[in-house]
Amino acid sequence: MNRWYKIIGWHVLVALCAWWLWTVGQHATFNAITGIDIQIPSLSAFLFLTAIIVLGYIMFQQRRWSLSISGIIGLFFMLTFGWTWLNSLAVVAVLLFNLWSANRVRREINERRVLNIPDAFYHGLMPVVLGLFVMVSFAAYQSPLLAQIKTADQLPNQAKVFFQQIVESTVGQKIQAATPTQRQQLISEISSQTFQQFNQFLKPYFQYAPPVLAFGLFLILWGLSFLFVWLAAAVGLFLFWVLKKVRVVRIEEKDVKAQVLVI
Repeated sequence: MNRWYKIIGWHVLVALCAWWLWTVGQHATFNAITGIDIQIPSLSAFLFLTAIIVLGYIMFQQRRWSLSISGIIGLFFMLTFGWTWLNSLAVVAVLLFNLWSANRVRREINERRVLNIPDAFYHGLMPVVLGLFVMVSFAAYQSPLLAQIKTADQLPNQAKVFFQQIVESTVGQKIQAATPTQRQQLISEISSQTFQQFNQFLKPYFQYAPPVLAFGLFLILWGLSFLFVWLAAAVGLFLFWVLKKVRVVRIEEKDVKAQVLVI
């Protein structure tokens, strides 16, 4: 198969996976406590997209392809979430991370006499994963839930349940009541009063909630990045094995010249 056909096919696959990721990703829910509620379709799209991107960097070993790949990802991202300066900034971040990834992959392959494909995937995946995490965080910043928090008069109802659980686990056993029902009513009253006091204290700062929670989401995802990298590496190695089986790629031994220092 002609090399250019392979490059075009790679770009088409990236476009399909990017469309898949942002289409299913816009329906994901944002959890202000634990981060984003990751679902199987969005996780699968994320893993395939990152694996295919780095697989292309390994196969073609040209840094310039990071420009077109980033452009494709950014195009579908902005078509989904809007043409704003904030989203443009996310696209620039992805471009820089992809350029870094392509450079790391190229160096990893060229500086080895024996190809180590798993290491090439590992070195290339981390920047790509972090770049997409930036986009996910920017998308979360624009989510309806964060917009509601910004203009809300109180914390989400999930927080009220959280306060009640804290009261029950800390002072619940010390509350004296004639019946379990009365005891539960007292716990609910204490947690409700505590909830209202927190709302009064935090209300002036609700307008700053979206950027804080979006940045918190990025930190959470960053902490889990090693898991995404290993999962994407497994997907990428499987795809590489398939390409070898169908003879789209192959590994050959060649004699190469090496530089030596002469004194």
